[in-house]
Amino acid sequence: MNSFRPAGVLFLMAMVAWASALTASAVAESPQWMGDFEAAQREARRLDRPMLVHFYTDWCFPCRQMEKNVLSRSTVLQVLQPRLVLVKLNAEKHPDLAKRFGVTLFPTDVIVDPSGRRILSSTGYQEADKYVRFARDAERQFVSMQKPAADQGHVSTKAPPHSITVAIDGFCPVTLWRDRQWVKGDPQYVVEHRGQTYYLASAETMSEFEAQPRQFVPQLLGCDPVILMDTDLAVPGNVRYGAFYDEELYLFTTAENRRAFKQNPDRYTRTRVVRNIDEIDRPLVR
Repeated sequence: MNSFRPAGVLFLMAMVAWASALTASAVAESPQWMGDFEAAQREARRLDRPMLVHFYTDWCFPCRQMEKNVLSRSTVLQVLQPRLVLVKLNAEKHPDLAKRFGVTLFPTDVIVDPSGRRILSSTGYQEADKYVRFARDAERQFVSMQKPAADQGHVSTKAPPHSITVAIDGFCPVTLWRDRQWVKGDPQYVVEHRGQTYYLASAETMSEFEAQPRQFVPQLLGCDPVILMDTDLAVPGNVRYGAFYDEELYLFTTAENRRAFKQNPDRYTRTRVVRNIDEIDRPLVR
């Protein structure tokens, strides 16, 4: 069975040292569901985000299963929190809200805009991947609703140009792979590979990269393999949370996801491939 190589351990140690230099304290905030609809609506207005309202009851078995398998799942929350204001309501304790949104079966999820206007709804148990797709579809509809009327009547036939995506925060991938050292690349030594831009530290490292780029680039175009497995969304990882496995670099969004990968790397290295940057999913609202 494959395992993390000693070089991977050295990489993690270097990562910790580099992250400590950037910030004295890096404590990840745990996403939380709100229980007050009015407070959540104020937050949605402040952030200009839609709200995901999950209705449940204590006696509902699918509700309990969804709570256990989906709503409390860290990878699901990592996708949902940047997109939506999350609200969880016991329908029997909030009958007026349940009636307002026409909730008669459980669980029911309703996604509304900050004014309370319905965007999408779903009834019944949903697996994690379908749930986050449901949320992403609502986010897209919300963004479309925000566009001026003149823009909505015009359908562009051209795909918007990609902004420059500087991979691994501009660090040299060759130096990282070869020496396990974080060395900033020089923009004069630049190579584009699969839609991403890499800065190399020198002409020598640029030549090495151009000769065999697959050896040096992050797997899955730098997307988190744990989120990809759980939700089927390609979400960019962070250079703070990386590890080499079988001499290949993987990036994660959180230390928790990196630990999950380390416990069972074979499970996550068999996930689907991210082939181009168009597959990378980012929140549309901030």
